[in-house]
Amino acid sequence: MSADRFVDGIAVNTHINYTDGAYANVKNVRDDLVWLGVRHVRDASPGASAPMSSYAYLAVSDIKFDFLVRSEIAHSLAQIKAVETASRGSVDAVEGFNEINNWPVTYDGLKGDAAGLAAQRAIYAFVRGDPSLAGIPVYDLTGYNVSSVTTRFGSADYANQHVYPQNGEQPGYNANGDAWIKMGIRGVERFDLPLVITEFGYFSLPQSGWYQIGVDEESQAKGILNGLFDAAASGVSRMYLYELLDEKADPRGVDAGMHYGLFTFENRAKPAAFALHNLTSMLKANGGTALNRLEGEAWRYTLTDLPPSGRSLLLRKSDGALELVLWNEVPFWDHTSGKPLNSPSATVFVDLGSMAARVNLYDPMRGIAPLQTQRNVQQVRVDVPDHPILLDVVFPN
Repeated sequence: MSADRFVDGIAVNTHINYTDGAYANVKNVRDDLVWLGVRHVRDASPGASAPMSSYAYLAVSDIKFDFLVRSEIAHSLAQIKAVETASRGSVDAVEGFNEINNWPVTYDGLKGDAAGLAAQRAIYAFVRGDPSLAGIPVYDLTGYNVSSVTTRFGSADYANQHVYPQNGEQPGYNANGDAWIKMGIRGVERFDLPLVITEFGYFSLPQSGWYQIGVDEESQAKGILNGLFDAAASGVSRMYLYELLDEKADPRGVDAGMHYGLFTFENRAKPAAFALHNLTSMLKANGGTALNRLEGEAWRYTLTDLPPSGRSLLLRKSDGALELVLWNEVPFWDHTSGKPLNSPSATVFVDLGSMAARVNLYDPMRGIAPLQTQRNVQQVRVDVPDHPILLDVVFPN
């Protein structure tokens, strides 16, 4: 895929209505998003606590919203319409109820899944029937029993899932068979709709044990980078990281929900934020034109000794440079000790198919400058770590 399309598929959750914590400073929210290179956010439809001017302020910076509909459907849709009317093009999507398995809903005399599914049909009909919203896609609700539903026709344009890797595991591959993103996709693939993952993340509160446990900040960064590439390689249209900021202070470290942010409550950028900033910066055009002679051809490259845990994805930047992304989903967290694991890198040999004029090696965990540059090479040896590295390949004209 194009690098621009990949970057456009990166999104993040915000909570502009939470005016009693970090999100009260909407300037920080705006500045953080611009610095990350992320233009798509997911948030609840505007409520009473945050003024409409907060959303307009973000929209001016080309921030676009997936708005969750609240239980007061009519008022919620009216607020979404108001944002779109005030700032045309600022509403990316309208999304049904959030995790009705955790937050039960009622609608039109119904309860549980029946209520959520009926409300979703009503939301879809409203959006499709309103001239100011008619072209905006509708994301499905989350938290209903997908096994009992055969179609989303007349209810959603995109299937929708939440994915939170458990036990400090990698998002796409684990030797025990856990493949969290694939499991999420499998649940809704029979609907034959494009898919969004509207929540994905790790909380940075190191823990030991089983099920939903936290990791350190470095491991959080690795898991988020891997998850973004796993999602793109699996055909996910957009993935919303959870979340931009740690919502409130938690100095005693007792509330896991206050540690999902890419930035701390004080707005310090965690390693995940630095890595994401580095990644989006790397994938921008460099201002020139590479004019690869393989521009219109299928690039045939070969990977040797890539282990089962290894992954690859090919991107093309708008300046013509080719980006071969390699990552190795070996364990990075020891759930017994609650400490990071330093699994060895995999030595992989890359045959580029023909002589490359230049190959730069980048690691978004370490900065935006190339760690290594080779010229006039066809074969490259690469040590692939437990997170993505990028080979920027330019062939002669």
